[in-house]
Amino acid sequence: MAQEHQVWDLGPGWSTISAHHDLSFTLWFTGLPGSGKTTLARLLKQALAVRGYKTEIIDTPTLSKWLNLELHVEEEIREDRSHTPGYDAFTTYICTLLARNDIITITSSVSPYAEARSYAREQISQFVEVYLHCPEDLRQKRIEQGEITLSIAPHLYQPPDTPELSIDTSGELPERSAMRVMYYLEQYGLITPRWAEMNRENEQVAIIKARLRALGYLD
Repeated sequence: MAQEHQVWDLGPGWSTISAHHDLSFTLWFTGLPGSGKTTLARLLKQALAVRGYKTEIIDTPTLSKWLNLELHVEEEIREDRSHTPGYDAFTTYICTLLARNDIITITSSVSPYAEARSYAREQISQFVEVYLHCPEDLRQKRIEQGEITLSIAPHLYQPPDTPELSIDTSGELPERSAMRVMYYLEQYGLITPRWAEMNRENEQVAIIKARLRALGYLD
């Protein structure tokens, strides 16, 4: 079935803030519900926090619920609209704001439209698109087990052509997928490699020992 292509006008103002900062980047997860985005986002936030990086997850389904509540949308018409283009534009804006404060952002949303993801890439200088996918039967099983709300028909999703990372989450544990992403970030200089951190720690220890030895505290 041919994919429907949605065109929209994002309006003025979205491009006024740009995330040109070397200490921050955005991991933009995209994939159908049940592909493993939320699980991987949480693991990566933990892994980055251990290394001392400030990280925030932007979960658009949660954002949708919060906005419905804050805007006093009537209960009977509330629905998850986090897959719509407006939410991707809003998420892009939040990412640029956080980036200006050296905060790494991880987006966890379906983000189904290629044009919206292209817009996000234009606005965010350090942009890493991560496409998560798995066989349909496994995805449906995860949806049933996790009580995930199916927010978009699969045939409407537009897979990215050239993401920085494409991960089949059926072939490995989530922890392994997280390691794969961390390795990519190290390889492309977005985070300090673990071995470099260890070398720096060893250098600091050596300096301290030398000072203590000079003061006569060590032989």
